[in-house]
Amino acid sequence: MKRIIFSILIIASAFVLHGQEQLNKLSSPTSPASSILGLQPTTILSPKSYQSFEAALYSNFLNNEGNINIPNDFALEFTPYWTKNHRLSLMDYLYPKNNIDLLIRNSSFSLASTQKFQIGDSSYTNAIGLGYRTTLYFGNQKDREKIENYKGVLNNKQAIVVEILKESYSLIARGKIKNKIDFIDSIKVALIESIYKKGRLKSKKEAEKLAIIICSKIDSLPEFNNEKQEEFIDAFIELLDEEIEYKSSFEVFESYIKERQGFSLDIAYASIINFPSNNFEYSIVPRQSFWLTPTYRFKDEYSFLKILGVIRYEWYNIDYYKKYFPATIVYTNNTDFGVALSCEFEKFTINFEAVGRNSNSEIPAGIDNEGYKLFRKDKKNDFQYIGTFSYNLSDQIVLTYSLGNRFDPIQNPKNTLVSLISLNFGFGTPTKSSIDIKK
Repeated sequence: MKRIIFSILIIASAFVLHGQEQLNKLSSPTSPASSILGLQPTTILSPKSYQSFEAALYSNFLNNEGNINIPNDFALEFTPYWTKNHRLSLMDYLYPKNNIDLLIRNSSFSLASTQKFQIGDSSYTNAIGLGYRTTLYFGNQKDREKIENYKGVLNNKQAIVVEILKESYSLIARGKIKNKIDFIDSIKVALIESIYKKGRLKSKKEAEKLAIIICSKIDSLPEFNNEKQEEFIDAFIELLDEEIEYKSSFEVFESYIKERQGFSLDIAYASIINFPSNNFEYSIVPRQSFWLTPTYRFKDEYSFLKILGVIRYEWYNIDYYKKYFPATIVYTNNTDFGVALSCEFEKFTINFEAVGRNSNSEIPAGIDNEGYKLFRKDKKNDFQYIGTFSYNLSDQIVLTYSLGNRFDPIQNPKNTLVSLISLNFGFGTPTKSSIDIKK
């Protein structure tokens, strides 16, 4: 029964989100809050999509008996800016005038929760992860030139449609159109001139060829008479759109602006709040993390490829670990550094990361002759590698599976196998109505 209910939930969510004209596709779930709790095994945070709200469920889904586990580990990520329609121009959306605007638009806050945060005596406790992140994009000149070119092509094609629409209504108002043949004879010259001038074609012959093709197909449109004028004009404009390829040009343009090419920098912070006695009035912050993740997305035929780096610094509350993990060696801080390679295609993404870790602590080493405490440095190196496969069930639902070898955990250090499924939902991304492409 649980299996059926879970399947229905996924399918229903896909139908709800499918019809929305989203301007951004949800990327693999990588929130700071879920990462610091260990719900998300990867260390490197991919640059976040423009989403108002995201929710992720983390689980293996199947238990030892083969039954579905209802996930009790989940994460939320919230971007306040995109809860409102700001009617930005396309260039302002892609390339804000200053970094403050960019920082505010991309600022997101994440919350993650687990009921299985294991402490030293092997008991499970509740824990919450809190996170903040923002992404700075640095567009290059080539991208700007492409955007302007796309805009120019779309504006020119739209201008042709507007010009011919005005001419059509003018001819009808003057009473010159009685049937489709009259319409073809009357509109042909204006059609050629409009296509030639507004379409910026190299020669008038090109415009004449396209006009002849359009006029030859008018005969397939509904009959023209006083009662069906609007129906005829609507069908004619649809034919015009199709032949000058306005819709297909827009789809190519829309696809391009979804791919943020060039360099970006992700900045993030997260901390854990643990309730070791499962009492809400007693909590401790055992660990905090800070990320810098530079990312570069390649251009043109390699636009599916991204390379990411990471520098993450973690610091620990040693008093907490001495109390709740007395038999475990815990280092004062960790410094993680590594790279990831990501290949993004229309429906799926493949990601592989390799990250090294340096752990450092100062351990008491006695007292000197003058009574001062002595310390010695203790160090440890570790390494993790994880592969991730993500599949977009829709533009706003992503199913992700991760497999690999993680850093030695504090609890059960030999348990380094990663095998995790997550389901990520996105809501409130910018749409065509919130971005004015004409500006």
